[in-house]
Amino acid sequence: MTTSPSPLGSLARETAKNARQVALPTLPSLLLFAAAMGVQSWFNDLAGIGGNLFLMWLGVSLLTIFVGCFWSADMYRRLLPEAGTGLALGDAARLFLASLAVYSVYFIIGFFLTLFFSIFSGVLIGSAGYDPSEEASSSEAVRQSIEALSNSGGAAVLYILLFVAAAGLVWLGLRLFLFGAATVANKRLTIFRSWGWTSGHIRLIAPLWFGLQFLPWLVLTLMASGLLHLAGAGTIFSYVAASPAPEGAAASEAWLHPALTGAATLLLAPFYWLGHGLAVALYKHLVPGRVDADGTFG
Repeated sequence: MTTSPSPLGSLARETAKNARQVALPTLPSLLLFAAAMGVQSWFNDLAGIGGNLFLMWLGVSLLTIFVGCFWSADMYRRLLPEAGTGLALGDAARLFLASLAVYSVYFIIGFFLTLFFSIFSGVLIGSAGYDPSEEASSSEAVRQSIEALSNSGGAAVLYILLFVAAAGLVWLGLRLFLFGAATVANKRLTIFRSWGWTSGHIRLIAPLWFGLQFLPWLVLTLMASGLLHLAGAGTIFSYVAASPAPEGAAASEAWLHPALTGAATLLLAPFYWLGHGLAVALYKHLVPGRVDADGTFG
């Protein structure tokens, strides 16, 4: 065990090895998650049509996240021998709570960033001498606002701040990248305790994340979006994307979008395999005082 970071090539190879190791053994959990995503998509479609379905939609959404955490815990348990000594549902429950905590942090930060940029962009547009309320068409108002910002130089300031905010969110994600592996391995909620383990290692983690997470996510998401567009979806693949079927559509048409959402989830599987493989590789190399579980547990 060493706390010094391994070279990029070594960690990349270990990540690929970990991904191959969990691909087939966790296939049942993956299929369950894909089915859950399909059901979630169906409820999204119902919510898009309308009706008092918020509580039901929320319950299904939480259940979908829990199923995803069960699959995630299954991968961690197979990659970290010390994590496979308890109940899988217990690990999934702890990971579910830890994930909700991290999602809440991002939601709060995103809310305040959205509020700030809404106000700041309004100030920049006003200082450029343009009043969006003068345009009857909202799309025309947006175009005129962007043109006014560009002419005044305010767009450059706004884009720089947006880039800084996005970089900050990515940095936060990298600092918390090990919370899932740590939660399952330690069998207790481990969120900000993992903050110190990544301190000083961002220059190591960032290129690995970019090559093994961001690029695969970008390519696979575009492919998954292509599948979803076959059912008329106009949004990038996500938990909350809704594309309601036309009223009076046949049952087969109503289930087309959920079925394609499940297929798109399967298409994104390599992204998740690599992500868990990378998290475990970094966890093994960066966590100080970690017991050599391979030798201890056999």
